[in-house]
This record gives sequence, C-alpha cells and structure tokens, in this order.
Amino acid sequence: MFKDKKLLSILGLSFISFFSTIWIRKADLMESRNFITAREIVFNNEWLVTTLNGQYRFEKPPLPTWFTAVVMKISNNFSDEWILRLPVALVSVLLIFFIYRFVQELSDTKNLPFLVSFVAATTFMITKVGSENAWDAYPYIFMFGSITYLLKSINSKRTFSLLFASILLAASLLSKGPVAIYGMFLPFVISYIWVYKLKKILENRRRIILYILIGLILASIWPIAMILENKELFFSVMNKEKNTWTSKHVKSFFFYFNYFYFMGIWIFFSIITFFKKWNLKNSEENRLFKFGTLWSILTFLLLSFIKMKKERYGFPIYVVSSIPIGIILNYYLNSDWNLLKKSDKILFYMQATLITILSIGSVGLIFWKKPNFYYLTIPFFILLVYLFKDRLIDKKNFKKKVIYLSGFLLLIVNCNLTWIIENEIRNKNNSNLIPLETLQKNNKLFHIYSKDFTIEDVWSVGQDIHFLDDNTILPEKFYILSKNSKFDLENNYNIEYKETYSRFKDDDDLIYIYKVINNK
Repeated sequence: MFKDKKLLSILGLSFISFFSTIWIRKADLMESRNFITAREIVFNNEWLVTTLNGQYRFEKPPLPTWFTAVVMKISNNFSDEWILRLPVALVSVLLIFFIYRFVQELSDTKNLPFLVSFVAATTFMITKVGSENAWDAYPYIFMFGSITYLLKSINSKRTFSLLFASILLAASLLSKGPVAIYGMFLPFVISYIWVYKLKKILENRRRIILYILIGLILASIWPIAMILENKELFFSVMNKEKNTWTSKHVKSFFFYFNYFYFMGIWIFFSIITFFKKWNLKNSEENRLFKFGTLWSILTFLLLSFIKMKKERYGFPIYVVSSIPIGIILNYYLNSDWNLLKKSDKILFYMQATLITILSIGSVGLIFWKKPNFYYLTIPFFILLVYLFKDRLIDKKNFKKKVIYLSGFLLLIVNCNLTWIIENEIRNKNNSNLIPLETLQKNNKLFHIYSKDFTIEDVWSVGQDIHFLDDNTILPEKFYILSKNSKFDLENNYNIEYKETYSRFKDDDDLIYIYKVINNK
C-alpha cells in the first residue's frame, strides 16, 4: 500500500474531500438521533441496549452510533459536531480505498484505479453524504468493501480476504439492516453474472456460501440480544419500520433522475457515459465498463422501485457510477486529440467552459464573503491560465488539464461555497438571542420536562427531555422547555425565572426554559 504512490495521493485527496466540510453544517434530524444515542451510550455506560432520549432505540442498528460513542469517549467531547463527524469522514476515506482496490481486482490498467477513485472522491453527493454522520453512508461503504474483498478472495483463494469480506458484510447489516444488500449487492451479483458469466461464481460457491453465513451470524448477535431484551417492542418497531418504507417520503419513480445534477462537476461526463455507445479497444476495460454501467442502471432501478425516497438514499448510485465514468476518462486520456470525434471535442470544450464559469463566479463570491479558506482560491487563476494556454498552444495536454482541474475545482469550491451557503445564507443568525444549542456545554442542574419538544431540542440542551403530561410526577426543582412565552402551573409550583433562546441559529423561532420550584 505505502509503495503505491497513486493510492497514497488519492487517499490524501479524499481526506481533503471529506474532512474539509465536517465543521460547517449543523446537525439535522438524523444526525441528532445518532449523536443523542451515542451520548446516552457513554453517559449510561450501556453499549448493547441503545436508547434515544431514554427510550429503547431499535429503529436503526447501532454500529454507526458505536463509532460516534467511541469518539465521544476518547475525546470527552459531547457537543462539537465536527468531532462527532470524524467516524463518517474516516469511513468515507475507506470507501475511496475500497474503490481503488476493487478496480485493481478487475483490471490491470495502470492508471484506471486512480481515475475511478478520483471521480468518486470529487463527486458532489458522495462528498456531501460522506461528511454527515447519519446512517446512510455506512451500509453502502461497508458493502462495497465487502464486495471488493469477496472478489479478492475468489481471485486469490486467501482465507483472510474471505473473513474480512464477511466482517464487512456484517458491518453493513449492523449499520442499516439489509438496505445495502438490496441496493448494492443484488445489482452487483446480477451484473457480474451477466458480464463475467456464472462459471466463476459456481466454482467458488462454497466460499461464497461461507462468506454469507459468517456475515449473517456476526450481524445477528445484536438483534438476537435485543429480542431477548424486549421481544414485543423489538418486533413492533421492526413492523413500524417496514411500514415506514411504504408510507413516508413517498416519491415518484423518476425521483432519482436528479442523479446527473448531484454528480456535480462530472455532470457532462456522466451524461455521455450512459447515452453514448462505447466500444473500447481494451477488451478487459470494455467488460468492466459494461459491468459498471449495468450495475449503475440496476442500482438506479431497484432504488426507484422503493416508494420511500430521499436524495441521500441514492448514495450507492454515485458510488457505482464512478466506475464507468472513470473508464471513459481513462479512454480520453489515452486517445489522441486529433483522432477524437467532433462530439468528444465539444464535450471537452463544454467542460472547460463550465470550469471557467464556476471558477470566476466562485472566486468572486468567495472574495466577497471571505470564508476561512478563501485564499485557497488563488491557485484557480494560475490553473485557468494553464488550461487555456494548453488549449491554444498544446492541445495534447488539454484533456488532462480539463479532467484533473474539474476534480480539484469541486474540492475547493465545495469547501468554500458550502461555508457560504450554510453560514451566510441558509443558517445566518438573524436573532440577537443565544441559540438553544449553547446548553450542550452548560447542562442544566435539574431535569427538563416539556410537552412540545423535538429530537433536535434534546440534542441542543445536552440531556434528556422528559415528556410532561397530567400524570407526570414532578420533583421539587426542575425546568420546563416550552414554545409558549407564558406557562401555567399548579398552585404549589412557582416559576423562579425564565430564559429565552432562539431555537436554532438560523431563524427567529423562540423557545423558553422555565425554572420551577415546589413551594410546599
């Protein structure tokens, strides 16, 4: 690994890709759930039976939360969201490593693993999901790694690769259940059999069966333990989750056609990859291209059949489609400019125009808002000069400059523009009040009760919020969190003082905390 300079360089690039934005966005609903559960794991020192705001948390398997809890335990930090996103960023870097190794297993082409990994590390949706510590990236990253090491095991007959593939399969199942089996593994198997034929699968059927059995056994330990803990609740939650996939966030079959938009800087190459007939000279690359294209299409179709859709649920489409796009980039890099078709030359002119427009527009916006890393945009001026110098003087290197500058542009613009969008536009603090999330580092001394709280509120206050109703037995001193500026209590309770906060940094939604004491 350490002798492979291209692998080291792409891993270094992926560190920039995934770590440069983990400090920018605020935690959304899914991240808040993960962070709260991890916090309660550490506070309660209970790693097996996970909870959310004091209630059993069976909806999602615990592996991503365990990773977050480990970071909390090591760092002794329970509030800084960028620290709590370190696990997903590290696992996302691991994805780039898996992609690099995967391509090496199916091709001997020297530069191809780097190019495919380069596309993946600079695809907008991958960089976005790979820096948000929800559950969505984990199952597919581990599944892709599992597939990679299953292929290594089949090719090399090594037991270690087989065991590692099984562990990664279990990790995928323990991250979000069977979603990656359906959304990545099943289309992989169909595509592999279609392109590489069934013979190799049949020759290694015992190895594959053993791989599946070990993975399933390892993955079953936690759900079996939860069934023993509370059988009725566990199965009721599973039934509820099953219904959720058909009743919530229901979108049209064509929802994931925004795929091309979320490819980001690779939008033109992603379009031409799927809409142009390709016949590559290298038969090995030709098969890998057909395999990657079919795998991408089947993944797209299978995910589209599911009624419940969200943009980040399309994550595996972007991971898999990096394979055919990388192959096409390699084809262009190894083709003489004068021998390219007119349509191919137009493609590069369009990409160069896109780079120019984005660079000039981004530099202007960045210098206007001046985020923390705005000085990193200075190299764009130099790179653009080189780009057009090659276009006018040395066409041979024009393709190379366009391809690599595209990826580097995405990395720098993604970091700076994400900062601007999140802090100066979407999450600009228009309130003079202190946001509720400041309580994370200054926990209240007593229990907090509320009738109208959200999970985000639980994350913001830094401790559990107990549900308040007419049957709640209250202590002598406690706090009440409420959206109402006035709050009535029984006669024997008095409000000692009231604190006013903005619920979030980005709006004027107010929320109040009352300190209540019993005067009996």
